[in-house]
Parts: sequence; C-alpha cells; structure tokens
Amino acid sequence: MKYIILKFNDVKLDVRDIAKVRGYFATNFSDNPLLHNHLPNGKFSYKFPKIQYRLFDGNPALIAMEEGIDVLKEVFFLTDEMVIGNRKYTLNEKEIISCNVEIGQQNEFTYYQFLSPYMALNQENYLKYQAADKYDKVTLLKDILKNNLKTISKGFSYEIPEFEKIAVQANLKPKLINFKNVKMLCFTGDFKTNFLIPDYWGLGKQTARGFGVVKQIKET
Repeated sequence: MKYIILKFNDVKLDVRDIAKVRGYFATNFSDNPLLHNHLPNGKFSYKFPKIQYRLFDGNPALIAMEEGIDVLKEVFFLTDEMVIGNRKYTLNEKEIISCNVEIGQQNEFTYYQFLSPYMALNQENYLKYQAADKYDKVTLLKDILKNNLKTISKGFSYEIPEFEKIAVQANLKPKLINFKNVKMLCFTGDFKTNFLIPDYWGLGKQTARGFGVVKQIKET
C-alpha cells in the first residue's frame, strides 16, 4: 500500500489551526471534494477520507491515499502561499514524502499510541457508554476500535479475511475536547491488535481533521 505526506516545513501552527488549514484548501480547491468531503449537491460524504489533515511538530501537512495522491501532487505545484487566520505564509519549503506500507490482518500483535484524541463515540454509542459500568465501557470501546479497523481497511481497498479473529486490547482514558464550541468526550492512550495500521492514519470520527491519529510503538 502507498500513501504520501505533503508537508509545509516553513509554517508553524497550533493543533487548533488544523481546521483552518482544511478550510483554506476547501476554499481554494472547492471543486475537489477529496480535500473537504463535501459533494457537489451540498451534502457531506461519509466515506473514509482519502485526504486527511495533520500537524507534524507544528508543521501543517496533508496525507493521502489512492486517488488522493494525484490530488496532493496537484496541490504541491499549485500552492505557493497559505492564509491561516489573518496571516499569510509564503511556502518555500514544501516536501512530499512517499510511504510504502503494509496494512491488514496478521498473527502477531502490534502496539499503537494515539497521537491525537480519539473520537470514538457517535450519538448512539455515547448513550450506551454513559449507561455502562466500567467493564462494559471497556468492552464497548474495544468493539468500536475493531469496527474502526474495518473502516480504514475499506479506505485502503483491503478486505479483512477473518474479521471475527481480529482482537483488540486497549488502555484508554476519557478526555473532554472542545470541538466546534461543544464539549466532546474523546479518549487518549494506547492499544494493541493483530492488525497492521499505517502510521499517521486516523481511527474513529473526524479523522480528516486530525483526530484519532495512530503511530506504531514498541511493546510496553
């Protein structure tokens, strides 16, 4: 599997600015729904986002798979400046990193850490989580994580051969996040699973905006 990362190394931003970066590219490339997931009819696409927005050591970046790769190459050549808030940045240090990775079911377990808050819950399973006891909360989150692996697999056009054999063990802590001026219950921590996930891709909700980003770590 291949994906690329487009980094803007001469721009320094804060985590809260990721949404502004997405807004900038959504405005300037409004005819390309892969950059903002809005369809021509005005509705929102709920497919796994093929382009997602990230922050690497304060540098804004876009990450893309499949047809999103060609879009990012176009963005690379057509973007010489970026306006975030009231500040204009001249882009002199653009970098494209090409990554060849494996994804999918495996026999051994791999450990991952969430680099950004994991937005696991939708409206329905939020109510289930709030009503559950401690044990059932852990079980619910493991089931959600497992289903998130199915979602990212579809994004990479990979079909899990034996989904019932996918196992997840998680060590997650709840954390309230201010998202669009609303307090959202997210989670931080790490987990292990017998499924290989590409570094810097996201699980859960709002992955295009930088939530739920994972990276492989050594066994703890």
